[in-house]
Amino acid sequence: MNHTNYILKKHFYFIILGSMIMMCAACKPSVQQHINIDHAPTLYPDYNSVTIPCNIAPLNFSTTAMDSLQWIEAKVITKDNQEYVFEGKNYVAFNPEKWREILEQNKGGELNIQVTETKNNTAYTYKPFKIFVAKEEIDPYLCYRLITPGYRIYSRMGIYCRNLTNFEQNTVVDNRLLNANCVNCHSFCKGNPDLAQFHVRGDLGSTIIKNGDELTVCKAVTEKFKLNCVYPYWHPSGDYIAYSQNNTVQTFHCGDPNRVEVFDMKSRVVVYDRKNNRLITSPELNDESTFTTEPAFSPDGKTLYYTTAEALNMDIETKNARYNICKIGFDAANAKFSGIVDTLVNVVKDSMTAAFPRPSYDGKYLLYTKFNYGQFAIWHTEADLWMLDLEKDTTFPLQKANSQDVESYHSWSQNSRWIVFESRRDDGFFTRAYIAYINDDGTAEKAFLLPQESPEDNRKLMYSFNVPEFATSEFKLDKGILEGKIKSGERLQFDY
Repeated sequence: MNHTNYILKKHFYFIILGSMIMMCAACKPSVQQHINIDHAPTLYPDYNSVTIPCNIAPLNFSTTAMDSLQWIEAKVITKDNQEYVFEGKNYVAFNPEKWREILEQNKGGELNIQVTETKNNTAYTYKPFKIFVAKEEIDPYLCYRLITPGYRIYSRMGIYCRNLTNFEQNTVVDNRLLNANCVNCHSFCKGNPDLAQFHVRGDLGSTIIKNGDELTVCKAVTEKFKLNCVYPYWHPSGDYIAYSQNNTVQTFHCGDPNRVEVFDMKSRVVVYDRKNNRLITSPELNDESTFTTEPAFSPDGKTLYYTTAEALNMDIETKNARYNICKIGFDAANAKFSGIVDTLVNVVKDSMTAAFPRPSYDGKYLLYTKFNYGQFAIWHTEADLWMLDLEKDTTFPLQKANSQDVESYHSWSQNSRWIVFESRRDDGFFTRAYIAYINDDGTAEKAFLLPQESPEDNRKLMYSFNVPEFATSEFKLDKGILEGKIKSGERLQFDY
């Protein structure tokens, strides 16, 4: 390159750079006055004082004044007093690489974030708020169903897999591939999506079990057990899957904030023995005088937790249906139950009900939902998360994680430090995925909304998150093979 060409190219570079700087400067409004505010800003989403994993995607945020903002700036001050500035027109968008660097350098510490928002050419600077960075990572993936918040229509839904370290969301299965049948109840063995299952409901009804790249399409209804398998939970060995079998119906309230009541006319618990292709149960789990449902194996596989209630005429006694949490021993070597039942959580004595018991993977805790009556918590505004300490036999609400609206459908990370759950706290209508940190004593820190690239993504999404489940790697299916196998009509018939 001769000297003249070098000078010309260098001159052109500075012209482009200068133009870009001028364009960015032109985006910022002129500030006519500056006002200091003596409190922290009201954020959207509310990330004030939350505890986050050290590997989570950027917590891009705005304030509740997002629609009227001209500009917003966030100054991040680290524990060693380093300062980073991020800004945007309607919301703060953190640079992903810089965000990862900040979290990595501040594990176990806190970030102070000072927000300045500009409205009507006036800049308002707020007192800093804090974000606490945990040392523990979160499982890198989260799988969930996205459904319309209706009651019987499911012509458009799917199961999706989100990378929690960034904003990538991949489609596992879109039900338009399967004649608009309902897809639901995805479940993994210890968070491993290579050992997974989910259901299809409709004219292509089936249960799909994934073992590595192999997909097996099953028919779970048998001559003896004439109901579909529903709520799944894997045995840690991968050799068994616990299911409930439910005859579920729903009714609508004429004037009640809960809107819908979903209940079982019949339910029992069975376990699928994968090696011998058979369903097994016990008299304690299959008794006409009780409803049993929502099973979950302990981390060592020796115990099966479930909820149980006295059988009622649910058409007229719905509000009298109340469930306790019980456990029964399970012998994996011989595929049989102990026959000895122990009640772990007795809330019926307090005229309450419990649902969805989920043990932590370290075996210390059992997380469940507590509400007024029934079994289907997701439409009960009073439903809250509670924790049972299995070592101390004490139970308590997760006060910092709960809200004034429903919380349910929770799951644990593999290190037992994080939970994810559904909540309607944002608008009372759509369920969103929330994450909370669990302390050494089983209490929870303030929950935070699943981060999105733009805060507007949460407001504009007209689908509800359903059954969020952590995964240790990405949940992938060969969609062509899946479609072919399901539409072929061939099914592995469960035996008993």
